[in-house]
Amino acid sequence: MLACLLAITGRSLWIDEIEIARVAAQPTLPGAWRELWAIHGSDLQMPLYAAWIWACAQIFGAGELALRAVNPLWFIPGVLAFTLACPGRATRNFIFLLAAGSPLLWYYLNEARAYSMQAGASLLVFAVLLHWWQNPESPARTEGRRVLLFAMALVLLGGSSMLCLILAATPVLAALVLLPGKRLAEFARVFWPAWLAVLGLWLLLGIYYLWTLHLGARATVLAPMGWRNVIFIGYELFGFDGLGPGRLEIRDGGLGVFRPYAAELCGYAAMLSILTCLGAQALARQLGRKKFLALTLCVLLPAGFIVAAGMALKFRVLGRHFVALSPVVFLLLAAGGLATWRRGQIGKLLVIAFFAGWLGSSLSLRSATRHEKDDYRAAAIAARAALADGRTVWWNALINGASYYQVPLAADGTTRPGARAMLNPARSTLLTAVPPDLIIASRPDVFDQAGTLADFLARSHYQLVSNLTAFTIWARPATTPMVPR
Repeated sequence: MLACLLAITGRSLWIDEIEIARVAAQPTLPGAWRELWAIHGSDLQMPLYAAWIWACAQIFGAGELALRAVNPLWFIPGVLAFTLACPGRATRNFIFLLAAGSPLLWYYLNEARAYSMQAGASLLVFAVLLHWWQNPESPARTEGRRVLLFAMALVLLGGSSMLCLILAATPVLAALVLLPGKRLAEFARVFWPAWLAVLGLWLLLGIYYLWTLHLGARATVLAPMGWRNVIFIGYELFGFDGLGPGRLEIRDGGLGVFRPYAAELCGYAAMLSILTCLGAQALARQLGRKKFLALTLCVLLPAGFIVAAGMALKFRVLGRHFVALSPVVFLLLAAGGLATWRRGQIGKLLVIAFFAGWLGSSLSLRSATRHEKDDYRAAAIAARAALADGRTVWWNALINGASYYQVPLAADGTTRPGARAMLNPARSTLLTAVPPDLIIASRPDVFDQAGTLADFLARSHYQLVSNLTAFTIWARPATTPMVPR
């Protein structure tokens, strides 16, 4: 609960959150579907999450805090169930610290996105799997509730996003490796309706996802998938995020942005490497080399398929797309932490230092300004203040962001005073348009890909009057804008 209170804020929504917030704010489910369809992005491939957040918004509202405050309903049960399913008090302590303090999970606790649902469902699936692995002889008739939980969580995973339908194969394959053949046959015989229901629903979800792909629904492609993205997946999953530069810095800069944080990142990487290696060795001894390798393939095959598809289709896969694998990371690090702790005082100090970095990364994500997200709320306040003062505004940012934060955009952009949406403008448009008093611009790699607006700002001698997170605000030299500095 403390992690949720620390992680979740009422700060401005950013691009991805605003899109789903527009869906959640619709008064009817058909209206929510129409809005989801109009967006026509990757949100269309998160059907169960879209339905969930819409239902929550009808009860709690569609404000920033309300949309995020429902994430603990997935996070808390998942963390507790996964922790209690682990064998031994020491392992449970390690698992609880890793899961409850995870930088990756903290980051997405503070987002109105599907990732907390995915983490919670995945933790529940792996909790049941751990119980079955530790109790291979328990009568099948006593496992009905766990089978139902396992099946429901698998469906939730598959329906939370298209990529999670692929990753849901990992716990299923792991069950085939971990559980004795007799146990699997008994489960198949006694609970066949549950497994048939899961397969049927997965098939329907698969058909739905293929249909959305056929219609062209997909995430915005800002850059092709490359090996740097593969490294960044590990960077997020293993908790580096809060120790390094902010994501906006990483997007806009090269490897040089990591230089000021090199000492912290390298020190943490060294400790992580020791825990990871010792954890792999400990698990290999406990499970047997062949079974450990088989389980490793259960993780790598679905994940590798997604990475390969991202490279082939030029879709950028990131760490957040693998939140469903976070229980695997926790198990590996817990095994490594326990093995390191048993190696005398130096081992104990190393584990304490690692957890200081792990929890410090989470706290940094919550409190450091470099990790703040696009400040659409402050940008909208500046736009509304300018309009109220009788000035004209160009809005070079997400149109739905203006709508959510109540910035009226003129249909033709010629009415004075008024605001005009100016997204990736053509040079001819800027030459014929009436120059505005204020220009509010965000993410040039998204909204000014050809650089025409940047060229216009330079040629027209607009002055930078305010820097907000992911926004710049520019004014004509003759005006004196009233915007936050």
